[in-house]
Amino acid sequence: MDLLQNYITPADGERTVRTYCCTYYKSSGFETNGYLGITNKRVIFQALSTTGKEKSIIQSEVPISDVSGISSYKGFYSNPSYILRAILITIIAIGLSMSLFGAMRYSMDDFTALGWIFGIGAIVGTYFLSFTSIWRAPVAGVAVAAFFNLGRGTFYSSGNGFATFLAIAASVYTLFCIEKYSRRPTFSLAINSKGGSSTPIVISAAKGLNAALGKGLNAEPAQDADVLLNEIGAVIMDIQMMGDYGIAKWSK
Repeated sequence: MDLLQNYITPADGERTVRTYCCTYYKSSGFETNGYLGITNKRVIFQALSTTGKEKSIIQSEVPISDVSGISSYKGFYSNPSYILRAILITIIAIGLSMSLFGAMRYSMDDFTALGWIFGIGAIVGTYFLSFTSIWRAPVAGVAVAAFFNLGRGTFYSSGNGFATFLAIAASVYTLFCIEKYSRRPTFSLAINSKGGSSTPIVISAAKGLNAALGKGLNAEPAQDADVLLNEIGAVIMDIQMMGDYGIAKWSK
């Protein structure tokens, strides 16, 4: 998408050199792509979200001649809100399973065979769920409850030390599933200008308490994020130092 042709009025003689769909915002009330446009005169960032009759926009820009530095990051971070959500559902799943298996231990002549079926079946079942699914950790929690009850034994059999070991191992695996579920892609970009500590263009993800409370905007990498990170420094430097030759080079 060419920002100058769609949403931004070009200056006299201004034309687009490169446009990148570099980030994706996904938060309450604001869900849209963010575009970074490099023209022969400016570097422009814009993210426009339209929900019904409401329009929200993020826009910032800097003259390309004033750009003095670029810092960026593309990777993952653990989102506290996802951690809390997964822990809550997993605790509920383990609690309900413990109550169910406990009742079965006291009401059945031999809970052992059924306990192994539930425990092994739950572990195997997690491999059919993606790490991005919130249900992987709760299903692993069912295995924790099953192995724990097997380790305690029943009225008719002694406890099983191996099952207790499996309960501990399943607990560690459950925590691993929670951590993997909480890992979310993130993208940040800061373009500094020559005006001292000024950073006119900043793309960043909400982290820590803001992310846990659902505040702030979470910037995730979009389809052109890798290309942008590889090219942006060279594009801006060539335009600054080579002028029309640099513009022609990157406009192809």
